[in-house]
This record gives sequence, C-alpha cells and structure tokens, in this order.
Amino acid sequence: MTRSTADVIVIGGGIVGMSAAYFLQRAGLAVTVVEREHLAFGASGRNAGFIWLSLRTPGPQLDLARAGLALYPGIVDDIGDSFEFRQHGGMIYAFNDGQMQVLKELAAARQADGVRMRAVDGQEARALCPILPDSVVGATFCEEDAQLHTPKFVEALGAAFASRGGTIRPGTAVTAVRREGGRVIGVDTSAGPIDAETVVVATGAWTAPFLADLDIALPVRPMRLQAMSTVPIAERFRPVLYGPLALKQYTLIRDLPSYRDDLFRSPSEASLTNVELLECFCQRQDSTVLMGCAMDYPGYVDTSTLEGVGITGKVFAEHIPKLRDVALDRAWACMLPSTPDSLPYIGRPAGLDGLVIAAGHVFGNAAGPITGRLVEGLVTGAEPPLDMAPFEVSRHADLAVDGAVRW
Repeated sequence: MTRSTADVIVIGGGIVGMSAAYFLQRAGLAVTVVEREHLAFGASGRNAGFIWLSLRTPGPQLDLARAGLALYPGIVDDIGDSFEFRQHGGMIYAFNDGQMQVLKELAAARQADGVRMRAVDGQEARALCPILPDSVVGATFCEEDAQLHTPKFVEALGAAFASRGGTIRPGTAVTAVRREGGRVIGVDTSAGPIDAETVVVATGAWTAPFLADLDIALPVRPMRLQAMSTVPIAERFRPVLYGPLALKQYTLIRDLPSYRDDLFRSPSEASLTNVELLECFCQRQDSTVLMGCAMDYPGYVDTSTLEGVGITGKVFAEHIPKLRDVALDRAWACMLPSTPDSLPYIGRPAGLDGLVIAAGHVFGNAAGPITGRLVEGLVTGAEPPLDMAPFEVSRHADLAVDGAVRW
C-alpha cells in the first residue's frame, strides 16, 4: 500500500468535514479527506436542507447558526450555486387560537433575541405560502431562515476542493489513528497509511464509537430521522415550514407562558410507540416536496419503518390537503448526531496533540460552514470568529445520555 502525506487529514466527508477541508485549504494547507463511503453519505445526504434560525435558542446555538448562515453568500460567490441556496424565510403554522397564542409569544421572544420573526394571520400566511389550507389560522414568518440541497452543497465543496489540489479518498476506512507519545502522527486506512501533523475527526453520528478507540468519551448519540418526498407538483411555494406537532420538541417553545403539551399533540400520534413527529416540509427547486420527520433513537439503524413513514403520511394528508393525493417518490432515514445541549463539540481533547474534534452537529446545515472556519482557527492559530468555550470537547466528560433529548 502507498504511503502518503498531508498537512491535515479530515476524517468524514459530510458538511462539517468538507467545510473544514474547504477552509483549511483556503488557508494554504495540504488537506486529505478520508471518507468510508462517499461524500454526503450520512445525514448530509439525507436531510431536509433547513438553515433554521427560528428555533435556535439565544446564546451559542443562535450565534453559531447565524454565523454559519452568513458564510453562504461568500461560498456561493467562490464556487457558484449548484446547491439551491435560497433565503426565502421560514414559517411555523397554527390550526387554532391556542397554538397561535403560543406562536405570538414566540415571535415576541424572538424579536427580543434579535431574530427577524413576526406573527401573521391566516390570509397573510397563505399569501406567503399558497399550499397552506384555509384551516391555518396564522403563522410566524422568519425572513432569515433559508434552505439548500445539502448533498449538492457537500459535492460542490468537494469538487472545488479537488480542483484546487485537495485529495479526497472515498470508500476508504480509517482503521487507526496513529500516535507517537502524546501526539497524533497520521492515520492508517484501508488504502494505506497517511502521515500528517493534524487529524480532524468529523464523523457525525459515528463519533462516539470512533473516539472510543482513542479512549475519548463523548456523548454523541445517533438520532434517526425519517422522511419522504413526492413527485414534482404544480403548486409552488418558497418558505421552509414547521407544523405544530414539531414544537413540543423545543425547550424554547415549552418555556413560553401559554404552552400546553396537548396543544401540540395530535390524536394521530396516540398510538405511536417509538417515534415522535418533527412536522416539517419544504419544496426543492425540482418541485418535489420533502416531508418529515419521524424521530427516534434506535441506535445505529438508518432504515425507514412503517410507523415512521405511516405517521408522516397520515399527518400531512390531514394538515396539508393539497398533498393528500400526490404520488410519493421515495422514503428514507438518516442518523443525525445528538448531544446533551444540542451544541457540537469543536476543539482539541486534552492529552493528545494534533487531534481536532468537530462533531455532534444537530443543525449542521447552519453550523457546518462556520465549524469549518473554527477548525481552521484551531489548526492555524488564527483568531476564531466565535467564542470557543461553549463547544469545549470536555464539557460533558463522563456524561451518558439515555433519555430523549429536547432541543
């Protein structure tokens, strides 16, 4: 097997790994990306593409998401827009006055946090998004929310990176991170060893078992999300959308004065034994509609289930009648990483020089690009654009996570 060298090895070819590779290369470093499957194989290849500020909690979550969103126009200028980046806003719709009162409180709280969100009545909601039915009494609208086609974004980063001399090794498994004393000196792979002074671990939902071989314990747990998409439809709409059944998942919503759990549960959910529905949908530029997301924690399982697909179809047939008779194209599942505070781990673990961790991104579409910038700073010594303390890799030392996580 051939031995090769790089300044930096990035393990993982998702949005976080490729963002890190992109910015490290721009800083003048020779970078090799090692991916066990292919670029955007995991959550980056299967998610809804939301860049969602509406429900990011104030503080580090919101700061990270906003900083990530701000990088997209510059990336578009640099590599073009083959990945459908669009900032057409996001909406959360309501079917009754009780839900709408909570959304009005949310809009007021978000405005106090500096998020450009407002409450709108049913008529304006349908003007903003014509597919919404007359039963929608109102909504919030956040003009800052955006979307992209995530796998296309990762592939575009990869194409630009490779055209500028970067190395991508798809279908290559890392079998060991090589160490000499207290520092990393490279990796062994199924295609041969690679020497490097820095190794970046961007392995998403697979981070905990990968780092266990290095005696590093991080409570990154795989969360399964299931989704489905339609064939192209004639109706066009632009915002990304959340429905009321998604809102019970968010601490930001549950802490509002008028929140009641029964307002945000449906009789259709009563028989569910394993999943909760994160009610969301959007339309791609090819006019297909993506709907999801049934959510559970079955471990390392990324296949769809009848329960997950069934509840998604039933709720959208009830809530969005214009989709009721539309033909489905496919259904799928992905594993999203989750952490106890829904913030990623970005930093250097103690006791092992040369290793950088960038993992645990539950909202990677927003946080992926800025994580690339933060990794660049960790490797080159450049001043980071954000305070790194909230992302410290040791902040949950020895913490195990077993129960459901509220965002």
